[in-house]
Amino acid sequence: MDSTIKTGILGFTEIHELIERGVIEGANHNSVNSNSLNVTLGNKFLAEQRCPTSVGGVHYTSLEFSKRESPRFAEVEGGIHLGPGAFCLASLVEKVNLPHDLVCMVMLRSSAARMGLEHSYAGFGDSGYSGHLTLELKNFLQYHSIHLRGGDQICQLVFQRGYPVPHDRTYAATGAKYSGDVGPQTIKKEHGQ
Repeated sequence: MDSTIKTGILGFTEIHELIERGVIEGANHNSVNSNSLNVTLGNKFLAEQRCPTSVGGVHYTSLEFSKRESPRFAEVEGGIHLGPGAFCLASLVEKVNLPHDLVCMVMLRSSAARMGLEHSYAGFGDSGYSGHLTLELKNFLQYHSIHLRGGDQICQLVFQRGYPVPHDRTYAATGAKYSGDVGPQTIKKEHGQ
């Protein structure tokens, strides 16, 4: 390994440079923190649908991960009220275009977590990914709803530089089923399924 390559979590100046270079599109320089970038919810949400014919709205047919089956969602524009235990998909306004030596992680801001919101740990952008990341959000509260609106900054991106991935092994070169996404995306089939 080349010991001259600088690796680790990026800081304030480096994040500003990523914005200037177009690695992050649509980001506001005022949203840069010491080691992260506050990012913005888009206006489109996918809310999990209840089963209209069952008691309690429960779907009694299990989803099969091996078949990459997606829950039923309804599209909601502008904002969403997440009731206790409710789940939705959302996406970021900002687009990331990650080079072969950079990854990013989506982290919930502490104020949103203290409100009872949870973001699944699936928010990761591999080297070579390009698109608008999808967020998996859940209300963990028992007695309160949470109102989310397009434009809210509930998450932040943390960028980490690593040793360069060979170009033929980046996300873009190995299938990239979620690259180029705009708006929240449901589960997609594996290539060849």
